[in-house]
Amino acid sequence: MIKRLFFSLIISLFFCTCAKDEEPLPQDCAGVAGGNNICGCTDITAFNYNSSATFDDGSCQSHIDNGDYYLSFNGSNSFVDLGDMLSQGSYTKAAWVKRNYGYAVANNIISGNTGHAFWAPQNQGAKLSAGHNGSYTVVQDPDSLPEAVWTFVAVTYDPDVASGTMTLFTNGAQVDQATGVAPQEESSNTYIGKFNNGNIWYGSIDEVAIWNKALGTSEIAELVNSDNDMNATLDRGSYVSSGDLEGYWKMNEGEGEVLSDASGNGYVGTINMAVWNTCDECGCTDPTACNYDPAATVDNRTCEYVDDPCDTCVDSEILANDYDLDGVCDDQDDDDDNDGVTDDNDADPFDNTVCSDTDGDGCDDCSSGIFDPSNDGPDDDGDGICNSYIISGRTVYIVGESYNSEGNLTACYWVDGSRVELPGGAWATDIVVVNGTVYTSGTGEASDACYWINNTRYDLPGNGGEAEAIAVDGSDVYVAGWYNNGSCYWKNGERVNLTTNGESMAFAIGIRNNGDVFVGGYYVNNHHYVIPCYWKNGNNRSNLPVPTGGDGEVYDITFDEDGNMRYYAGYTMKPDDLTGYAPKSCYWRHTVRTDLPDGTSDISLYGTGSYGITIDGEDIYVAGYTDWIGDYYDDNTGGRFPRYWKNNTAHDLEGGPNTIFGTGQANDIRVADGNVVVVGIATGGPNNDDSGESACYWLNGELNYLEDVRGEWSEAKGVFID
Repeated sequence: MIKRLFFSLIISLFFCTCAKDEEPLPQDCAGVAGGNNICGCTDITAFNYNSSATFDDGSCQSHIDNGDYYLSFNGSNSFVDLGDMLSQGSYTKAAWVKRNYGYAVANNIISGNTGHAFWAPQNQGAKLSAGHNGSYTVVQDPDSLPEAVWTFVAVTYDPDVASGTMTLFTNGAQVDQATGVAPQEESSNTYIGKFNNGNIWYGSIDEVAIWNKALGTSEIAELVNSDNDMNATLDRGSYVSSGDLEGYWKMNEGEGEVLSDASGNGYVGTINMAVWNTCDECGCTDPTACNYDPAATVDNRTCEYVDDPCDTCVDSEILANDYDLDGVCDDQDDDDDNDGVTDDNDADPFDNTVCSDTDGDGCDDCSSGIFDPSNDGPDDDGDGICNSYIISGRTVYIVGESYNSEGNLTACYWVDGSRVELPGGAWATDIVVVNGTVYTSGTGEASDACYWINNTRYDLPGNGGEAEAIAVDGSDVYVAGWYNNGSCYWKNGERVNLTTNGESMAFAIGIRNNGDVFVGGYYVNNHHYVIPCYWKNGNNRSNLPVPTGGDGEVYDITFDEDGNMRYYAGYTMKPDDLTGYAPKSCYWRHTVRTDLPDGTSDISLYGTGSYGITIDGEDIYVAGYTDWIGDYYDDNTGGRFPRYWKNNTAHDLEGGPNTIFGTGQANDIRVADGNVVVVGIATGGPNNDDSGESACYWLNGELNYLEDVRGEWSEAKGVFID
């Protein structure tokens, strides 16, 4: 008994000692003993939001204000990326800006990667401008934006007033207004000081704000009178739109590579190469620099120097005195723009598209870029001015066929609407332009495949064939098509057979960045099904998926921006209880098929098809048609109508038939600078041959015929934008 008591006592003392020595668990940042909370800002709209934080420690900051700062932009590679923050529809953009002495190409203030721009382009005299969807000067200040002076600028847009009203302001005063302005296309990014491809602001920017409504004139005046601080978050006076503020960047951080958003909406900007400044006394302090500023006391690294023997410094601006960059200074060069006309006889010696009109046709002899009266462009409206570019700053090439002066159907292409006939060709199918050299594919007068480099024809081996598509990779020319023995492609004129059963055709070709050759088309299998497919580097064929019991064809191929992912356009067919063996437009991403919507439940729609495809960023465009069943008792119903799809949304186009014998069809599509160009055929309209098919293009949905005489059975089959 004594031993048991002694043992129990020992055990009790042991546990008492252990309990006495145990230390309490440490607390986490939230004060929880033994917890594992991560403390930080959990407000997603805050400037310093921490996605890893599980406990809000009260550190959230909606805006950083370290005093009176602003950002300076170098005109070369500096900008602020605001992300995806400007939706389609109403808006107001406003900022304080100061344009530097010197030259910058575009001087963008607040613009998107597509769709919308607010800028002061140098080639427009640095006049404050704005616009949408490729037409970026629909409003413009008649005066140049002043240099070295802080100026308040603003632009508003309201899609619900007069079919879209855009108004431009300088220092609170309205300087221009336009109506009938279509809403901006969706833009995935908005920038301060930049457009999509650069075009950087050269100068300083402060107090940037964007509203999701069009501010009134009195509100704009109230903002400009607030002494360089808009206080856009506070209603006052005539300004009562703080609740509509989408983003507000006061630019008072003074350090770092981010801009905080004072609106509270969390649109944090990322700074790229823009420099923080805090004084108007900042500038170039080097007396040897062209833009030396004697008033500057702080150097802001903007000094510019004359380094070319032809350049001179005038009024703090470097003037390039070798316009054509041929190494001969302008005062010693008798043809400054290299258009083939001496300066003494040149109406504009510094514009190679303007020189004279020696043949009196109302078009400038140098419209093509060099003196050539025989190729000086059409003047369809007879105003003495050559037809304008389809897309400003771009050259649009469209390929197809039309009748020549002898009445023969002839292969040709159009350059911004001006026809160029291809020798010995019956029709042309595809076009590519590389460094000014034009490559086209097609079929010769003897019904054999061929291609042209500029105006020289090259016949391809294989009887009874057609060339359907062309691609250029370095010095190599690839042409896809077929001949009597089946599908093939030619590399530099040497034929590579694909499927040699006489029931296979190739319609598309593309070259991947790594040199892989992809050809799209179809073949007929042993069960007599038409199978859509592609071939890689020869006859290595892969089938593309079709509906159960159906078949299909591939007509076009494109690659994403990285040149990796392939997209094929075409259609499939399968039995349908209502319409029989009906076509269905689709595209394949690599090998995954996406059926495109018909856009109707009407049983009179027979089917849809697609012939062309292109990628613009994340957007997928497909060109094709809808085919309607005509009413037995009404010839004015039914027929084929042109259409394109953007991201699976259908857009019907003008130019469908007025009778069941007519055809409207979209054959190809490209996008540039926010402009959608579709090419194909359209009927001649009620005043022409209703059944005729005329070559045409649609620019942003608007129909334009390529020939003066409609209904003559011409056709546009492919498009390239340079």
